[in-house]
Amino acid sequence: MIKRSIICLASVLLIFLHTNITAKAASTIHIAVNKANIRSEPSNTANIVAKASRNEQFQVLQEKFGWYKVQLPSGGTGWIAGYIVDNGGQSIGMTKKGKITTDNVHVRSNPSLSSNIIGKLHKGDPVTVTGENNGWANVTYSNQSAWISKQFIQFGGAAQANKNESSGTGGFAYISNDQTNLRAGADTSAPVITKGSAGERYPIVGQEGDWYKITTASGREAYVASWLVSSNKNTSSTGEPAAQSTNQTSGLSGKTIVLDAGHGGNDPGSTNQIGVSEKQLTMQTAKRLQQKLSAAGANVILTRSDDQYVNLDSRASAANNNNADAFISIHYDSAANPEANGVTAYYHHGYQYDLASSVNEVLNSSLSLNNKGTRFGNYHVIRDNSRPATLLELGYLSNPHEGQYIVTDSYQELVSNSIYNGLQSYFK
Repeated sequence: MIKRSIICLASVLLIFLHTNITAKAASTIHIAVNKANIRSEPSNTANIVAKASRNEQFQVLQEKFGWYKVQLPSGGTGWIAGYIVDNGGQSIGMTKKGKITTDNVHVRSNPSLSSNIIGKLHKGDPVTVTGENNGWANVTYSNQSAWISKQFIQFGGAAQANKNESSGTGGFAYISNDQTNLRAGADTSAPVITKGSAGERYPIVGQEGDWYKITTASGREAYVASWLVSSNKNTSSTGEPAAQSTNQTSGLSGKTIVLDAGHGGNDPGSTNQIGVSEKQLTMQTAKRLQQKLSAAGANVILTRSDDQYVNLDSRASAANNNNADAFISIHYDSAANPEANGVTAYYHHGYQYDLASSVNEVLNSSLSLNNKGTRFGNYHVIRDNSRPATLLELGYLSNPHEGQYIVTDSYQELVSNSIYNGLQSYFK
């Protein structure tokens, strides 16, 4: 009798465990970027076994080092990085009240920098947080579910205060180079948990010496050397970005926008096969864009208005000295490999990411060229720039086919419209 009871109890326990495991495995994730690589192992260096598009849904089988093992339609399995999905690590069933700590905070449709901006909140605005997802807070905005970055919320009461603020930290660490080691401890000899790629960002939750303590997409804590990242940590008493718009109204009207046409004078930049130089092309793009922005009521400043050489310090100073609401540096790319192609948006500081991402999102949806993403770039004009800034590489002059297409009037009109629309989205 006792033996039969033990067998029955074991059976019930197995059923219970199976139910829990099945329920956990049945969770799903949604792709939050336009193009996502699915890899054979949870690493950015692993082989690509499949690709996915924005909003595709996958069943999660396992989670490891901030990566999700998913079931593929083909029947096989693969791994997707947690930082490119929407709903990994979501916390629900909680309610906290807080206030916005700075002006001009973007309200988004999903917990991702690539999602649509549906409005803005300002310093002192009250919010009720009903859920959290990898550093994002779920709130109600205009009677709909919306998301804002948790770093811009201060919760009531010192004991209830934002964990980042109470620990004297906050903000994000932005990975500068591919294959950056994220370690289990604050030491170069500590085990490597996973590797970060250029452009990724992680919430900073602490600091030990010269190391930032960060949180990965899975919620696991890791350490990254501060000299390998850029950050917007402690740039002000509230942890907000150093660069704040001097004009808090929405739309382009009244905004000060600096357009930097790359190269000029004795610096021609790259040249395509039919002799069109980069300095000519950047000037064409800048002037087309200037006309569109001026017509919308923006105050447009050109770092150069003709074929002249302007040093890099002066270009960055044009943004800093005029408290620019946006700085756009226009370039065209070149490489020794004639097959190199595509468009890239660069930022250097964390507070510049939103502008670069907003512009590049429109470039990606509007242009037929390959989009190489929003990336960290160590370029003088954005590195020494205290304002929201981005450097755009708008196609390869060195590519025989792309180099001829990007100099056409049709492309110039399309790319200037795309940057204009990206700025409109940023100031929405």
